[in-house]
Amino acid sequence: MNQERIRALTTRTAAVAALAMGYAAPLCGQTTVLRLMPAEGQVSRYLIDSETSMAGMIVSTSTRYQTETVVRAADDVIEIRTVVDSTAMTAAMPGAGGPDLSGMSYTFAMNPRARVTALTDAGTLSPEAEAVVSAMMRGSFFELPGGEVSPGDSWSGQTTTEIPAGLGGTMTMETDVAYTLVGLDGDLAEISLEGTVTMSGTTGGMPVEGSGPVSGTAIFDVGGSRLQGHDSVINLDLTVSGMPAAMTTSTTLELIG
Repeated sequence: MNQERIRALTTRTAAVAALAMGYAAPLCGQTTVLRLMPAEGQVSRYLIDSETSMAGMIVSTSTRYQTETVVRAADDVIEIRTVVDSTAMTAAMPGAGGPDLSGMSYTFAMNPRARVTALTDAGTLSPEAEAVVSAMMRGSFFELPGGEVSPGDSWSGQTTTEIPAGLGGTMTMETDVAYTLVGLDGDLAEISLEGTVTMSGTTGGMPVEGSGPVSGTAIFDVGGSRLQGHDSVINLDLTVSGMPAAMTTSTTLELIG
């Protein structure tokens, strides 16, 4: 995980939060619409870092550069073609890091609230990669509000999805997340998220159950109608074949071009 990028995103988040606190009175009456309304042809390049650890040991890491191009933008659906430019992965056990998506491309659809609705074209994804990408999209828990909001306003979102768990296993993951508009700084809106994640299923033939909190921050570019940055941390208390374990997954997304 690139700590300098995480610190940069944290610094930007703190600046927006400070602005909201320092100018609480005028911001209370400030409203905005947080919706995906990008122009067709818009290109965004993202860096996505992820790290999963258990009992203090890093299980897997992933660094991915991908380019997203808006190929269709309508009132109710946005289609985005994604090309994975490169990846770098480590895994402490077979299958822990998932398939390498480097060089693959695919197209997916989102609604104006930034919730992924479908993988519309598998493109060059391998069958294994298609299953993983589809699961990641269904399990994405970021969501924009349904109408106008002001700093301090909250909304919620829930997801339920089946995800591959490695070694032939599958897991059911449920999320229940509350979002709050923390503040506005020009075209940048800071959104905090707090919620719970529950999981149950099998991996390597072993039953697994767990639950725990998720928290994070997103920076949404209202003018550009896209995510500027996003970070989240999930801390799960697990039971694997009756034995307790703890798993932490940290993910950071950053717009870099």
